[in-house]
Amino acid sequence: MPVPGHPTAVLGTADGKWAFASVSTATGGEIAVISLRRQTPRLVRTVDLPSNLDYAFGMAMTHDGRLLLVAAYNATAVLRVSALEDGGREPVAGVLTDAGAGQFEVAVSGDDRYVFVTDETTGGLSVFDLATALRRGFSARGVAVGIVPLATGAVGVAMSPGGGRLYVTTYGAAGRHGRLWVIDTARAESGADAGAVLGDAPAGCQPVRVAVSPDGRTVWVTALQSNALLGFSAAALLDDPAHALRAVVRVGSEPVGLLLVEDGRLALIANSNRGLVSGTGSDVPQTVSVVSIAAALAHRPALLGAVPAGLFPRDLSLDQATGQVLLGNFNSGTIEMFPVPTVR
Repeated sequence: MPVPGHPTAVLGTADGKWAFASVSTATGGEIAVISLRRQTPRLVRTVDLPSNLDYAFGMAMTHDGRLLLVAAYNATAVLRVSALEDGGREPVAGVLTDAGAGQFEVAVSGDDRYVFVTDETTGGLSVFDLATALRRGFSARGVAVGIVPLATGAVGVAMSPGGGRLYVTTYGAAGRHGRLWVIDTARAESGADAGAVLGDAPAGCQPVRVAVSPDGRTVWVTALQSNALLGFSAAALLDDPAHALRAVVRVGSEPVGLLLVEDGRLALIANSNRGLVSGTGSDVPQTVSVVSIAAALAHRPALLGAVPAGLFPRDLSLDQATGQVLLGNFNSGTIEMFPVPTVR
């Protein structure tokens, strides 16, 4: 389904009726509101983000389904889901902003109080108190809790199943400068800044997305310039980070998007082939690789197949209500929808 611009992320609502795509255009960021009734995507409307926001990239929804958070590079917008759906009143509740620049991916604490946003340009993790923003105003004291300093190119962020840890990728300079960081969530929420960092480990060339297994034992990363999916022991990231790497799976060209499905048994990886790696060309197809997690951890051939994608497939999500995978094809300007691959 085409959208008017370049989509990055797509998220579905819990009832399976709606999906929202973050779309960047020549004039700024917007949200594409998509009807999923009868599992057929249909663009209903687009909603502009505030004019001072340049793009629309990573997204997250609060666990109660009421608010959509959109990283827009120079700030993060908070939108009311009900207003997006009905097209009525002003959907923008406010904007979260601090000294961090290049806000790119978003995570939300389990109690929906705190928001964590990666700062690609300034290389940190911004922490916001969303509950205070909603109660006292988005410019109120205490909304911007702090920034956890990391390294240049902070983009991917994921929370452990219990919520006690945050994992962030920083891609650094070109070459083997990428790292995976472990952050104590409670310390970050308290404003500990650098004191919230528990450790870090090398994570290949330009790690860009991160996901955590349902049991919390393995942390998975897409390394764009390594053309690989990397698996790390969560325990070893703290105890022995130099030897935390447990699995390497060669996937397609320049992998970006990452999604664990089937209770963590499969990984889906969006191979962007965006032309950043020397030697890749337009003849290399863009696909979504399907990887067996068990085979990867056992060091057996783990690449099971691939699903066709559009140009520069970016972020993947699972619509829990419909069981469909949602994908934004950034350079095609399309939203793709397909069932979770069946693997025998």
